[in-house]
Amino acid sequence: MKYVYPAIFRKDKEMKDTWCVEFPDVAGAATYGYSLYEALEMAEDALNGIMVMWEDFKAGKSNLPMNNRIVEPTPIEQVKAEPDEFSTSAFVTLIKADTDAYRKMLAEMEKAKAEKLTTSTSGAA
Repeated sequence: MKYVYPAIFRKDKEMKDTWCVEFPDVAGAATYGYSLYEALEMAEDALNGIMVMWEDFKAGKSNLPMNNRIVEPTPIEQVKAEPDEFSTSAFVTLIKADTDAYRKMLAEMEKAKAEKLTTSTSGAA
């Protein structure tokens, strides 16, 4: 499935170049990055991760308690971004998630990890 949700980015007052990210419509999806680029990457990863969990819970594939549900995203023009006491500036942008591609990436990572583990243990004799 593909999703697009608005995210609020806030620049941290104390930590140079650090951005905190929250998704007003997606409970549990929040992250940060030590640069704006990293914060954007981390936001996409956080959104994908929570959406995969929601999909699995909805399909009965997960026992994780999900007290929330997938909701329609708020239109970006309705999301307000204001600096808070911990930030100097804020803005809103859209973040995309493609859970099919994310699941494939996770499976490839697991396969590579298993192959590396097999290779490292087969060489020890």
